[in-house]
Amino acid sequence: MNRRISTLVTLALAGILLLAACAPAAPATVALTATPAAASPATKAAPTPVTLSLGYIPSVQFTPFYVAIKNGYFADENIEVKLENGIETDFLKLLGTNERQFVVASGEQAILGRSQGLPVTYVARWYRRFPVVVFSQAARNIKTPQDLIGKTVGIPGLFGASFVAWKALVDAANLPEDKITLKSIGFTQAAAVDQGLVDAALDYEVNGPVQLRLANKDANVIPVNDYRQIPANGLLTNEATIAAHPELVTSMVRAFLRGVRYTLDHPDEAFKISLEFVPEAAKDEATNRAVFDASLALWQPDPGQPLGVSDGAIWSQTADFMARTGLINQPVDTSAIWTNRFVEAASAP
Repeated sequence: MNRRISTLVTLALAGILLLAACAPAAPATVALTATPAAASPATKAAPTPVTLSLGYIPSVQFTPFYVAIKNGYFADENIEVKLENGIETDFLKLLGTNERQFVVASGEQAILGRSQGLPVTYVARWYRRFPVVVFSQAARNIKTPQDLIGKTVGIPGLFGASFVAWKALVDAANLPEDKITLKSIGFTQAAAVDQGLVDAALDYEVNGPVQLRLANKDANVIPVNDYRQIPANGLLTNEATIAAHPELVTSMVRAFLRGVRYTLDHPDEAFKISLEFVPEAAKDEATNRAVFDASLALWQPDPGQPLGVSDGAIWSQTADFMARTGLINQPVDTSAIWTNRFVEAASAP
């Protein structure tokens, strides 16, 4: 039975205030010729302040952004970035009303936002594949979607990327939902699976399965992306920012992609930088390093493709599936939801 998802949505960014300042005129001097004295060059404009909205809590999973700040990539673009963490639905609303200008979210959130009239646009791809999986203890012998029939599956709630992933798996694998118990367990997936409170659970592949294996428990994983491709995490902005400040969008994309590239090329140094921004992660460095290492595979670009580029076909297929399963209440034209324009501009020499 289809369930209509409630308003989801993500992040975005604090208002843009462009401050231009000019140096005072140079003191007058006595000229020996009729040539007037040249005016002194204008001072560099003050940095543009930007609040970048990330996920629920600070995490090593946001390392490329920490790297971009630490290594001065945003500063090179004359942008002063402040990071904030919070609830995706709140951030998406703020993005849609231009109370924020940039947000990190997954692609299906952009489709949900557009279906609700929010003019949000996905401008740079980050994850190469949708990261949500169904995982279980290997002893449960759950290896395919059909093995879930008659089982209890844990989910944080009927919202967010996990719920979209569940509906995608049910639709793609033609699963009978009335023969599977979906249980809301909050963000306790690894513990719930480990303690046998559920047979399996939905989580990011770099979270629950990694924690289970670190506890010396073998895990089976069913990647949703193997059955239905969904646009994954990336950088979003809104139409107002694109129209008024396209150069700022290009600059944000360029700094972000430099952070991703450095993280992939220098993982040890990048991880150390992340601990400066998330000091509590150092209290369990082994677990957080395992999560970080697993994340690196998600951040690699597709073979032969540059960082940040989106595949338009995935967007239309996802919107069709979401309309068919009741996740959105009307068809959505995806042509304005995503663009490679700013990735291409950021990569230009």
